[in-house]
Amino acid sequence: MRPNTLKLVKIGIFSAIATVISMIIRIPVFFAPGFYRLDFSDTIVLISAFSLGPAAGVLTESVKILLKVLIKGSPSLGIAELAKFTTGLALVLPAAIIYKKNRTLKSACIALTIGVFCTLLVSAIMNFFVLLPVFGTLFNVSEQKIIAAAQAIIPFVTDKCTFVLFVVCPFNFIESTLVCVFALLLYKRLAEVFSR
Repeated sequence: MRPNTLKLVKIGIFSAIATVISMIIRIPVFFAPGFYRLDFSDTIVLISAFSLGPAAGVLTESVKILLKVLIKGSPSLGIAELAKFTTGLALVLPAAIIYKKNRTLKSACIALTIGVFCTLLVSAIMNFFVLLPVFGTLFNVSEQKIIAAAQAIIPFVTDKCTFVLFVVCPFNFIESTLVCVFALLLYKRLAEVFSR
């Protein structure tokens, strides 16, 4: 099998595994409204990016989201998928680019830490300027109702800024950190399997 064909096959396998994880493992968190659920599928996307390169990570993330939409549809009319895609790339791309230059455990840890901080930044900006306004418009729900749902759980949430600070950022920090820990634990084993 040609190297490029083999690489595409591996990306396809990584994408399929990530899709299954994304559909099966959805864990709610106590401090956020019910539509926020932890999704660890980017663990597989990170492993794909680390073993096959940054472009493979982007392709794996894209195919994963496309497959999920084709199989389950999109009750959020693409808003959840847009959020997942942007935060996924914010984590995977910088981490994979840094790791590609120096493939050591120390470099991987630095790369993943930078990826987590990029995720926080991108998720905060996207939620504040795009996701919350678009979600409200599409579903005819005022931002105040969304904020009120969060305020019922966390009293500190009083406006869009505090919603991003006390809901969006902690959620994405927990999710991306766990994804990175799982990727570090699984990377060597899965990379060995796919290098055969």
